[in-house]
Formats: sequence, structure tokens, C-alpha cells
Amino acid sequence: MFSASPWSRVTIVGTFIFTAWISVAVISSPVRAQDGVTGGAPVYSKPKKTQPPPAPPTVKQESNIKIQSNLVTTPVAVIDSSGQFVYDLEEKDFQILDNGVSQKIRNFETELGPLALVIVIQTNSTSAPLLDQVHPLASMFSSLLVGTQGEAAVIFYNDRVSVGQEFSNDSDKLATTFRDFTARSDGARLNDALSRAVSLLETRPKAERRVIVAFSDGRDSGSDTGKQEVVRRATSAEVAIYGLGFSPAEALLAKKPHPEPYGPLDTNIARSNPPNTIPTPTQQNATYDTPVPVIPIMIATGQIIRSVKASSALEFYAGYTGGVFYSHWSNKALQNQLNRIASEIQSQYELAYVPDSMSQGGFHRIEVHVRRNGVKVRARAGYFSPEQTP
Repeated sequence: MFSASPWSRVTIVGTFIFTAWISVAVISSPVRAQDGVTGGAPVYSKPKKTQPPPAPPTVKQESNIKIQSNLVTTPVAVIDSSGQFVYDLEEKDFQILDNGVSQKIRNFETELGPLALVIVIQTNSTSAPLLDQVHPLASMFSSLLVGTQGEAAVIFYNDRVSVGQEFSNDSDKLATTFRDFTARSDGARLNDALSRAVSLLETRPKAERRVIVAFSDGRDSGSDTGKQEVVRRATSAEVAIYGLGFSPAEALLAKKPHPEPYGPLDTNIARSNPPNTIPTPTQQNATYDTPVPVIPIMIATGQIIRSVKASSALEFYAGYTGGVFYSHWSNKALQNQLNRIASEIQSQYELAYVPDSMSQGGFHRIEVHVRRNGVKVRARAGYFSPEQTP
């Protein structure tokens, strides 16, 4: 007979009690294969409600995107009295105003991101005699504007609008696209073509600069898209429109355009309205006695004109989006003007700020001032802010 230690006796007694408990449980309870090991509810019973899984990390990202959407950016070109671009300015040299209110510059860049470019080409009977001058320009776009990091797409328009090439960095593909198009029909759906170009650019990454270069006589015929919609979409998407036109600048500037009671910006100046009202021209005229101001814009020659005095729709769009419209088109001038556009895009400063007055719906006018004598500044005229609800 052996003697066990106190710990061994405890272990033996515990084992005996545990074994006896298991035996009683097995005898007193019917055996069911669907029961849980503890004799709980069968597994086919309705499961208990569980807490929803934690929100994925994208919720935080969406919140960040929403905050960043208030950041307004504008490329700025500064030109001296000799017509040369100014490169040596610093952040302290700039002042930016939103609806006349000075803003704090949040970002200041001199080395801008890659370019997303849409080339729009009018291919109707009006432009047919000049298209032979456009065919060889693909290499200039590839080398001067697109570069190694940017991408270009091509849109053709006449009485129809078609995408000749989706975004690509392939210079050979761009050369083929430029070589193969021909003119047809008499239509000129410029507004629809620009709207399609903006749609393509809206899908591009925010870090890219968005530019349209349009070969056009600057006039629209038969578009479903209105003038106001082109300005609204282009400015909201931060797209700059540059134009290379058909007619000499002197002839275009000498023409008096048909008077328009309201321009795209004149009907959407950001001013507070009575509650639950839409800022339409009728509503604003009923609320305010003072006339809505017309926005001055700077054209290619450096001349300041009033927005309603623009010689063509394309000059109008270029002025409001911070681009340029060159109206004289000859073989030599065309290449020089394209060189000039490329130089301007590569010479721009980029300013960004968060407006203090985002609650004001409608058009917000951007004004950029430079603390240096004898220079001219070209930037986009503004942007549209949706009406904020309390």
C-alpha cells in the first residue's frame, strides 16, 4: 500500500468527481447529434444577433476626401512687360482673393504635376483647308506638353463628337491619330466637344493638371450643351482651355458680338439669397437692385476685355478658365502659338487655398495679385460652389 502526497490525493479525488459528473450527464440526457457539446440549444436554432463588423478604413478616407474637396487650386501665369514669363516669384509675392476677400495660401508649387491633356479638333468643311497644318503637330504635343509622365486624348467634332483616342502616353499612337483624321459635314458642335473633353478629364487623378487645347474657329452650331454649362463644368473641374483659332485677331476683335443679357458668370455671382430660393437671374434681380458685374479677362495679346466682349465662344471659355485663345492661324504662327502655350503651362505657379465663404452658393470670383510692378497675371476667373444647406 502506497502513501500519496496531499496534492496527489486532491488530484485523484478531483478526477473521480469530474468523471462521475460526466457519467451522470450522459445517462440523464438523451443523445442528440445536433446538440452542442455543453448540451445547449441545437445548432439549427436561430443564431444570436452579432454586432456589425467595424467600419472599413475607407470611411476615414471618404471624410478626408470631403475635406480636401474644399481646397481650391488655380494655376497662375505671370508675364512681364516684354511678354516673357516670370519664374523667380515666391509665395510671399502673391495675394489671392475669393469674392474680394483675401485668402490664406495653403499650397504653393512651382514644379507642377503631370499633364492630362485633351486635344479637340474641329473637322468640318470650315476647317478643312487648314487641317493639313494640324496633321504634323503630334510630335510637338508629345515632346512639349505630354512629356514622359503626362497622357493625351483626342476628340474630333463636326456635326458629331467622337473620341479619336483615349488617354495614352504613346507618341506613335498620337502620331497615327493625327495622321488619319479627315474633314466631313458642316456642323460645329464645339460646346458638346468641350463638354466631352471635360468629362474625360474629370476622371483623371486630382494631382494632374487638366488642360484642353482646341483647334477651332471658336464658334458653336447645333450643340445640346449650353455656354453656361461649359463654363460651370470646366471651372468646377479645374480645367484650363486653350484655343488655336482660324481668323486674324484684328478681324475678330473688330466684330461686335450680339449682346447677351447674362453671361455664365453674370447669372451665378456668389451672393446670399433668401432662404429656399435658387440664385437665378430673375430671383437675384428681384432681390438686388444693383447690376451684376461683368468679369474682366486677359486675352492672348495681354489686353483686358470684358467677358461679354469676347470675340468667340472659345475665347470666352479660355478667359474664364485661365487659358488663352490665339485667333491668327498660319503655318508658322500655329507652331509658334503652340510653343507659347507649352511654355506657359510649364511656367505656371500653382496656388491653393480653402475659401472662407464656401457657404455662398454660385460663382466665386478668383483674383490673383502679384507684388511686383509691370507684370500681368493670368489665372482662372473662378469656380462654382453649390448652395449649402444648413
